[in-house]
Amino acid sequence: MKNIYILLAFLVTFSVQSQRNSESTYMSTFAYKAKDGMVDKFEKAVAKKTKMFNSEEGDIILTYKVLTGNNNGVYERYLVNQKASSYDLDRSDELEYWDKNVAPYAEEVAGQVRWLHEEWGKIGESGPPKYLQKTVIRYKPGMGSHIGRRIGRTGMTWAKRDPNAWRRVFSITSGGDLNLMVVFAGFDTFENMQENDSTWEEDYNEEFGWEQNAIDNENFNKSLREWNGAIRTTLERVDF
Repeated sequence: MKNIYILLAFLVTFSVQSQRNSESTYMSTFAYKAKDGMVDKFEKAVAKKTKMFNSEEGDIILTYKVLTGNNNGVYERYLVNQKASSYDLDRSDELEYWDKNVAPYAEEVAGQVRWLHEEWGKIGESGPPKYLQKTVIRYKPGMGSHIGRRIGRTGMTWAKRDPNAWRRVFSITSGGDLNLMVVFAGFDTFENMQENDSTWEEDYNEEFGWEQNAIDNENFNKSLREWNGAIRTTLERVDF
């Protein structure tokens, strides 16, 4: 019965996820690639800018470098722990500094995207982890509940199995396809990266019901878009 109440609360939360809330937490993301032969200059310029503008709570930016996939070598910048009011702040000095001192060494890969932090998908309080497995999920219109259910339940199972588990879930609010979510699973060493073994399905079904892992997985896969429905890449934190 307890799990039913948890799931109902989760589904209600998921159904209203697109509604902006002054108490909600947001993240802005940016993606850049260093120009040919300018990796060192780019990283030094980003490090200086980060220390000047992004070292205090509310303005912290994390930088990760993509290790796998078509965007290998791209730097992703995450402006974390934002509130709705954060987007009313005047950041003209910061933007001007970037344009003058960092942009000459960089190529923009993706413009700003704003994300809602889905609190129901959060696992773990530590962070930021050294590595991220980033899974971008594109789903068919009207099928978000199947996606959310699978993400929510796998998270509950993972947290039960691993006390050191770390995960964050976000949905787009502006800057991209609204039928899209991203899941970040964090770890500090590849040796300790979470892998599903034969007991995963047993734990999942024990928590949510007979054959529920197979049912939820099938519904999840049917909800994905036929092309690029789920893309996973690995990223490494860049410390400045």
